[in-house]
Amino acid sequence: MNKKKAIVALSLAFALLIAGTFVVQQVTGESPKPLDALGRILMGLIPLLLLLAKRIPFSVPLIVSYYLLLTAAFFLGAMLRLYDRLPWWDMALHFFGSAFTAFLAISLYRFFIPKEVEKDLTSWLLFLFVFSLAVAASALWESLEFLGTVMGALEGDSNKDTITDMLWGMAGAFAVSVYAVLRKRRNDEEARYREKG
Repeated sequence: MNKKKAIVALSLAFALLIAGTFVVQQVTGESPKPLDALGRILMGLIPLLLLLAKRIPFSVPLIVSYYLLLTAAFFLGAMLRLYDRLPWWDMALHFFGSAFTAFLAISLYRFFIPKEVEKDLTSWLLFLFVFSLAVAASALWESLEFLGTVMGALEGDSNKDTITDMLWGMAGAFAVSVYAVLRKRRNDEEARYREKG
């Protein structure tokens, strides 16, 4: 599937899902917050900015994963209240959210570093880049949650919850960073073998 078509289709589908759920909640008397729905719709529209780029650095599976993550967090978690029903839901999303960000970092690494340069770089540089970007995104997310709590848009969480979220985020980042290192080493070995052969 074409990347640009996938982005447009998924953006619109996600916006309609959130808007439709908001309307249903209004009709059933749940009194959802309009700013929450608007913020979620805007998050779903962010990938549309990629349409301005000549080349999109992310694969279709990665783009689809973004919308799956948003759906799990905002629709299933927040609107259908799986955060309240399943104690592990929040931890799983922090793990997979950081893992997703780590895969984004791998894509950016491959996109911006030419292959002839990349083969000479140590795998630990890749590990540090991927891990650091994913952990920084996790910290930014927790900071935004805190800001939302201060502004009254979100319910307050304890320090324990914040640290638990950060640890699960670090675990997801670490898992994908190790995967990136192992894959780079294997690819480097295969390249050396081809050069000898």
